[in-house]
Amino acid sequence: MSSLVPALTRLFGFPAFRPGQERVVRAAIEGRDTLALMPTGSGKSLTYQLAAMLRPTPTLVLSPLIALMKDQMDKLPPEIAGQATLLNSSLEPDEAARRLRGVADGRYRLLYAAPERLRQRSFVDALAEIDVGLVVIDEVHCVSMWGHDFRPDYLFIRRALERIGRPSILGMTATATPETERQIAEALGRNPEIVRTSVVRPNLRYDIELVD
Repeated sequence: MSSLVPALTRLFGFPAFRPGQERVVRAAIEGRDTLALMPTGSGKSLTYQLAAMLRPTPTLVLSPLIALMKDQMDKLPPEIAGQATLLNSSLEPDEAARRLRGVADGRYRLLYAAPERLRQRSFVDALAEIDVGLVVIDEVHCVSMWGHDFRPDYLFIRRALERIGRPSILGMTATATPETERQIAEALGRNPEIVRTSVVRPNLRYDIELVD
């Protein structure tokens, strides 16, 4: 099994992976459905960004907030930034179509979009023609109907994935209970591999001081 560290260093400049990252990247590259439970700041975004650069087909990233998509785009290293694009409601139809053509012709390997765009049949049909191989679902806990962050648009994901050829999925979230994990798997119609890393931060220390 070849190491992914050289690709990590070449594209991101890091000498080693953080806990859990390499396992998630490898699962995504190999097309295994995966649910990654990794705390905020653990490098979840890097896992699918690196996988997207190493896969033969484009990757779709579904993210609930335009601001979050833009932030992730702005933080991409130069070696990747030119190969990523996003679709949002502020784009004119012609510009959105141009960006989709860019994904189809290989100019872009990473496409960011909001889940509600899956309601558009034209968008789903375009994804089917593009042959998207991996769909990343950021904040995947939003699919849980019993969670505080439930978003109805996430319920369109399963049907859309069936229509575009059932690509592999990578669900990302900072935390989920076993019941939420079960609900995610059921809502998406998959039996994903679970990658869970510790929420304990060894570099953080708490001091408690009593005052009058």
